[in-house]
Amino acid sequence: MNVGICDDSSVWENYVATAPNATIAHRWGWKEAVEETFEHRAYYLMAGADGKTEGILPLIHMRSLLFGNFLVSVPFSSYGGVLASSISAREQLLSRAVELAKELKAAHIELRQGVGCEVGWQESTKKLTVEVDLPGTVDELWKEFSPKLRKRIRYARNHGLRAQCGGAEDVESFYRVFAANMRNLGTPVYPRNWYENLCRRFPDEFRIFTIWEGQEPIAGAFLMIGRDGLELPWAASLPESREKFSPLLLYCTLLEWGIENGYKRVDLGRCTRDSGNHRFKQHWSRNERPLHWYYWTASDRPVPELRPDNPRYRLATRIWKKLPLAVANSLGPRIVRSIP
Repeated sequence: MNVGICDDSSVWENYVATAPNATIAHRWGWKEAVEETFEHRAYYLMAGADGKTEGILPLIHMRSLLFGNFLVSVPFSSYGGVLASSISAREQLLSRAVELAKELKAAHIELRQGVGCEVGWQESTKKLTVEVDLPGTVDELWKEFSPKLRKRIRYARNHGLRAQCGGAEDVESFYRVFAANMRNLGTPVYPRNWYENLCRRFPDEFRIFTIWEGQEPIAGAFLMIGRDGLELPWAASLPESREKFSPLLLYCTLLEWGIENGYKRVDLGRCTRDSGNHRFKQHWSRNERPLHWYYWTASDRPVPELRPDNPRYRLATRIWKKLPLAVANSLGPRIVRSIP
């Protein structure tokens, strides 16, 4: 079996199209969007024999003075990792990844595998996702809501908030809310062209939901359409809008849209157990699943913690919250490009 770097997007896409556990983050377009937006170098490994593809492993090389030198599969997503048709193919892809890390003098490799897998590397399940199994009709969905939740959603609709579903044309309105929310959380924000590039690469796989009050966007969500369901990696709301329950209307709207368009499941995105984000997602479902991420580290180093919620970054988070929004939006993309 041969393992090498793939430069043929059609061969790669053909394998991803039928591979179990493949996600949109495994697609060739994700590689192109990352390279175009963040200027990282991609190493997309492929294993094959007798002209048949047996497995793939997408890797992005990230380097910075602040966060070091490492490989990720894949950054800016909850999912990635190795896809293989056989144990042999998986082992050879992982072996080649380690060789590549050593060639690049990388300190570690992070596989965002999502599902459990016999990788043989250090495992972390600190993050989890909450999933909603969608019923057949919107009426059934509403029956599953608590009386308190139904009342608050009706309140939002009866007090001037309206929901809108769109595509790339709504990136600007979504980003206004998202960037402000990230500053309020003390976290650097992605550049706007990240979302523009994703929409351009995957015009049929993204929808943007926006909640408006008059002419102002006050909440927004960036929804990904996958092969087996929907995924919500990014959502935000303005603090002053939460008194009118804008986040509840936002989530209800996208769940209703999912039902109306024939989807059966929504992944509400990763969160930290017992965090405020986790508790909010439990309004919609108690169906939780740990995210399995795996690590190879050079010289038996400890597993890295390059996360905004790492206690090491508490001072930086407090300072970031106090920055003027224009300053945070200018500095954030330069920093976050190196945070996977």
